[in-house]
Amino acid sequence: MGLSQNEAPLTPAEFASAIKDFAPFETSPHIAVAVSGGADSMALAWVAAIWIRSVGGRMTALTVDHGLRADSAAEAALTGDRLRALGIDHEILVWQGTKPKSGVQAEARKVRYGLLENWCRQHGVLHLLAAHHADDQAETIMMRLARGSGPDGLAAMASLRELSACRLLRPLLNFPKARLIATLRTAGIAWVEDPSNVDPKYARTGLRARLADADVPGIIQAGQRFARARVALEVETARWLGCFASLSPAGYLTLERPALAAGAAEIRLRVLGRAVCVVGGDPYPPGIAAVERLEARLAVGGGATLGGARFDVTADRIAVFREARNLPQPQCLGAGTIRWDGRFDVMAGPEAAGLSLRPWSPEVAVEWPRKAWPAWLEKLPSRARVGVPIVERNGVYHAPQPGGAKIVGVSTRFRPTMPMAGGGFAVA
Repeated sequence: MGLSQNEAPLTPAEFASAIKDFAPFETSPHIAVAVSGGADSMALAWVAAIWIRSVGGRMTALTVDHGLRADSAAEAALTGDRLRALGIDHEILVWQGTKPKSGVQAEARKVRYGLLENWCRQHGVLHLLAAHHADDQAETIMMRLARGSGPDGLAAMASLRELSACRLLRPLLNFPKARLIATLRTAGIAWVEDPSNVDPKYARTGLRARLADADVPGIIQAGQRFARARVALEVETARWLGCFASLSPAGYLTLERPALAAGAAEIRLRVLGRAVCVVGGDPYPPGIAAVERLEARLAVGGGATLGGARFDVTADRIAVFREARNLPQPQCLGAGTIRWDGRFDVMAGPEAAGLSLRPWSPEVAVEWPRKAWPAWLEKLPSRARVGVPIVERNGVYHAPQPGGAKIVGVSTRFRPTMPMAGGGFAVA
């Protein structure tokens, strides 16, 4: 790639300068670093460890074993051995359950970040570092351009992304991969080569080969310009939402339809895309073409669904509810905090042992007499009850009010992975 001609190792001073863009950090911070074992993440772990020691903090490297290849567990263990030899703490997070037959990379990415974020939540870690670099950024821009992405997609990856439990930081976006490899070679650090990186069945692999002679700095500069535009558009979207949107603690949203119709087309699309993420629970916005189709349907007064969100239209309002499908399965509660449906934090104390957590559904409505419902649940629009966290023990149901007091040792809070406004995108 164009930038790979610069093969000087990345210095600790350069990394310290790059990480300052994400300040402030707490005193003696504890950071986590996602480490696959490949060259990029091993280089990040090496320079981040030097920096964190210099500021009196500590670091844990996290490796996700997806279990998609026969030797993945051995590679994760080898990566842990290499990191511990460098004085870096390491943990392996394993993807449990059935693996998909299609869309493997997309699902693996979703699971990976879910495992990483959950670890940060459980350990009170506020900063998760990822090793995406300049070459990754150029590939992302070109892939999205080929798919017809709008300004958001062409802004590529954000240097900082607010997750529900921590901040995702990408401090290497301005450094090419060649410099990361040079860093490891200079330090005498080995790494794992992932065969999927050269597997032609993956779209990014083929693009990587085609970008070998491209003007990568120019591509990245274009992405940075789109990023500036994205920041300005997000500010205007947040202003619109503050004036014309109302979000219930129970997890549904209402939009003022005349104000939406009067808004600029790009703001309308952003408002709707954000509504899909917030109410549907998906941390990633739907494709721009899907949002354009949604906007056209709503403009003529038709209802629609997208990304787990249901849009109901009246003359003055657009109400957005959780769609009554693909709801999470019931699960047993233990002490601690869990993420529920990508939308709620459920906090349970020791007294909640033996309780089952499940989503509100028509089946629950049949089994739980309406006269026994709490007043707040009774007052909700019927479609707004869908997916609300309900707890049950031995056939007895309880519904902790989101944002309210504990009931049978359980409290809930609506906290979507993608917030309504703010924390969306930052430019390094």
